[in-house]
Amino acid sequence: MALFSDKTRSRLLLIVLLLSTILSGCLWFSTVSSATTKTSEVWDLNHYLLSKTLMIDGIEDNLSGITYHPDSGNLYGIINNPEQIVVISKNGQLLRKIDLIGFSDTESIDYVEGNRFIISEERQQTISFVDILETTKEVHYSDVKTLALLPPEKNNKGIEGIAFSPRHGVFFVQEIPARIMHFALENDEQTKQFDVMKNLRLEVDDFSGLTLLQGPEERLLVLSDDSHSLHVIDLSGEEISRIRLGSGPYRLWPKMSQPEGVTTDAEGNIYVVGEPNQFMVLRRTTPL
Repeated sequence: MALFSDKTRSRLLLIVLLLSTILSGCLWFSTVSSATTKTSEVWDLNHYLLSKTLMIDGIEDNLSGITYHPDSGNLYGIINNPEQIVVISKNGQLLRKIDLIGFSDTESIDYVEGNRFIISEERQQTISFVDILETTKEVHYSDVKTLALLPPEKNNKGIEGIAFSPRHGVFFVQEIPARIMHFALENDEQTKQFDVMKNLRLEVDDFSGLTLLQGPEERLLVLSDDSHSLHVIDLSGEEISRIRLGSGPYRLWPKMSQPEGVTTDAEGNIYVVGEPNQFMVLRRTTPL
């Protein structure tokens, strides 16, 4: 005679799986909060409160990257299909769209200076320098300077995020395998110092976004779609802080469907966007 019926065994298996998920989430969070955060660090992610997730009216799908434009005080996002740059207010309101003519699979965007930005094409693994004025309605691929960072990628696993550094050039992340890489825009004898980041492992399966954090020492803020998490690392590849973008006990329930891009403003607030058209703010609770 069977000790348990098939129905009872199914219920027990479901309970075991649920407990395993909760315990693994607790372990991940406790490891994060106790082992990686340096409390004196300027970019300690414990100084942030997560907002609700908003849907941006006027964008249907494929919102993939975001950057902050200090001169206007607005956010500039990028869409990979159709290829467009979108200007968004800091409260998530769509202000205008700029068509990218001749571009393909535009995945990320970052601010350079003035009205200049760089955008990446994921499969082509290129970056292009584009100028966006208040009157700009479209940008043609034939009119911009483009650089290949790596050979083209057949699968959709190429450049996911880019971060421009005036001192060091361009940092970028690949989705799978999850790697942070560096490209020197000028001859830099110290460029090999960043090779250590290629082998960095943050206990995540992918990277989806990247931005540079200003301060006494430059930091990188890395976003993971698969783990719904943000990570601060220094330029030697050491993890400084991390936070899970979730709600509920131990933040187990993700707040966004597919977080894809991240940036910060002058006050140190963090903005995260994701597919299809989601927008979230991490408000800083202490002065930058």
